[in-house]
Amino acid sequence: MHIFYDDNMPFAKEVFSTLGTAQEFNHAEIPHLDVSGVDALMIRSTTKVDEHLVERLTQCKYVATATAGYNHLDLEALAKTNKGVYHAAGCNAQAVSEYALSAVLYALLETNKIRLQDPITVLQNLSVGIVGVGQVGSRVAQKFTALGCEIHLYDPPRAKAENNAALNDFSAILDCDIICLHAPLVKTGETPTEHLFDANVLAQLKPEQILLNAGRGEVIDNQALLALYESQAMPTLILDVWENEPNILSALIPHCLIATPHIAGHSLEGKTRGTFMLYAWLAEQVGQPATLAMSDFLPKCHKAYACHDDVLSVESLTTLVWAVYDIAIDNREFVTEMAQSPCFAELRKAYRNPKFSSTAMVRREFSVLEVTCSSLVTQDILGALGFVTTRLI
Repeated sequence: MHIFYDDNMPFAKEVFSTLGTAQEFNHAEIPHLDVSGVDALMIRSTTKVDEHLVERLTQCKYVATATAGYNHLDLEALAKTNKGVYHAAGCNAQAVSEYALSAVLYALLETNKIRLQDPITVLQNLSVGIVGVGQVGSRVAQKFTALGCEIHLYDPPRAKAENNAALNDFSAILDCDIICLHAPLVKTGETPTEHLFDANVLAQLKPEQILLNAGRGEVIDNQALLALYESQAMPTLILDVWENEPNILSALIPHCLIATPHIAGHSLEGKTRGTFMLYAWLAEQVGQPATLAMSDFLPKCHKAYACHDDVLSVESLTTLVWAVYDIAIDNREFVTEMAQSPCFAELRKAYRNPKFSSTAMVRREFSVLEVTCSSLVTQDILGALGFVTTRLI
């Protein structure tokens, strides 16, 4: 079996070579490569599997993407060929939820809504609205629930499927202190998400709110967003996803407190999990055992901290979060690089990747940090956030 795999998939050569002949490709080369002899195409979202590419995959039986989203796949064209299709749903959910937590904590401190010396109970006064309650949105909700925030969820398809009207109250979302968008891009049907946040909705938001989009850029009308930010006071803005990527509306960047190049889910664990989900799926399709485990490949990165707070403080929480993932670094690098040499696609591809920079700081997840806690309550909170916790006896 001849397997083509994206060169931005961690450990792909090691795992796919156990199932056949594995060959690396760069997504930019796909239009010029001979793919007629490929049996399995393993990609990330930078490869657009359109009707033209599907026609060229004359021998291919399997197409899979190591990403949670699949808008880059022409499912209708693929269905006509009876190819097996798979996407790694949930592979980056933990990473995106950690991005959201790190970003919101940074924004709350920068806007003086909380202070380092405050107990974490100060967050109980804040409401968080989450649009899109799939694997990512659910993880985000779990994190802010653990911190005591009031949670409001909006997901019309789930509301209908579960007969739960509480999931269909959009006005409650717009009243929240923090609004987190994690919805997929849906252009048609009963509940489209494209431009869900249009000029009319955006105009209803208040300057004291925080608006974070780490779902799909097209959920917000970026042109309307820019016009409003240029004309009036608007919420604190955090954007990881942008309309028309990679040709983004760069004039929006100066209006963001935090701006990043669609990398919220790009922890080493998140990307590696995607690789191994594809590996396990492809092995099952071809009737071979999946003998390799993700834990055997991830580099050891054990960090230990002690937290002696009886009541967890904002300072302790931010110290722990930023010890693993300091989002200010990503914002600073993206803003600087876009100002000097604007190339969104390349910045996203090279993000914290040692393959492109010998000084790159590989991004890990909270689970690499073991926290010894003197308080059971603190241990429960930090454990719910994803840290490995032990009790100080």
